[in-house]
Amino acid sequence: MEIKQGRFARIAAMAVLLLAGTALHAGTPEHADPSGARLDFVASPYADFLSYLLHRDNAGFPDLRASVPLDNVKELNTGSFLPAYAMASDVRSYADLYKLAYTYDESAVLITTLKQGEPHFQRFMAYWQQHVEPTEQATIQAWKTEEAKGRHVQRLEELTRMRFPYAAVKVAVIALGPPDRTIENPPIMFATMKDASLPAVVGYEGTHMMMSGRAADWKKRRNASKAIELISARGGTSYDIEEALCLLMQSKLPEAYAAEVPASDAGDTPRRVLLRAMERDWSRYRADTSMNAADFAIAETIRTFGAGNVADTSP
Repeated sequence: MEIKQGRFARIAAMAVLLLAGTALHAGTPEHADPSGARLDFVASPYADFLSYLLHRDNAGFPDLRASVPLDNVKELNTGSFLPAYAMASDVRSYADLYKLAYTYDESAVLITTLKQGEPHFQRFMAYWQQHVEPTEQATIQAWKTEEAKGRHVQRLEELTRMRFPYAAVKVAVIALGPPDRTIENPPIMFATMKDASLPAVVGYEGTHMMMSGRAADWKKRRNASKAIELISARGGTSYDIEEALCLLMQSKLPEAYAAEVPASDAGDTPRRVLLRAMERDWSRYRADTSMNAADFAIAETIRTFGAGNVADTSP
């Protein structure tokens, strides 16, 4: 789920300016007291169509390719962010997709593909309304009910002892192969049909937002540079530290609702080693109320990849 942050932010900002995007809510500084945030659930046929058009994603809908064949349209290995931008910009027409595509460095090939795909859109829309939309809306309704009882962001704040940086965030349900990332401007979490647990979505995506979202940069915390240096020496990156914590919270937030979701990360990588260390020392973190989750991640990196005692990790 690692992304090219600078280019991503630049294009997302351009997309929001081009279209009537959602305005950012004012952020708040990190604070131990939970405040919670409103979750607004959304879906879009345009985001789903882009996933199908560009990459032929049709997970969960095996008859889509027969119902809406795109034999005359070449699949692309670019444009992976475009479905996310469609959500961020609140696309309402096919013409809006061209405006988004023009913000890309690879705009020429995207425009060509959109032109080839346009004659197929109405057939796709008919299929989407009959098959995809009911699935997405059923998920949204179930999650709205669950969120009303659960207050997932507030519970995440309690677990991490960190303040969520937004007053409200969209949860975008994209049935056809959504981008596995968050957007910060405006703040959006993405969820798939394979995401069986709303707490797992909020735990993972929400932690990314608290670590690197608006006015937040965990890499500036005390001892962060030392932790990054140590994991880099083992072939990892700073992103692996953040990602390991997010994977941990993807598991721990559902546990808070008695719904166990195992933390997983494939391969024998520094990220996976760190994740297992965090799982092992979770009870130690929970007992030490002076430490928040960002400092826990830094301390565990130093403990796992360094030598000797863990350095002071106070803010």
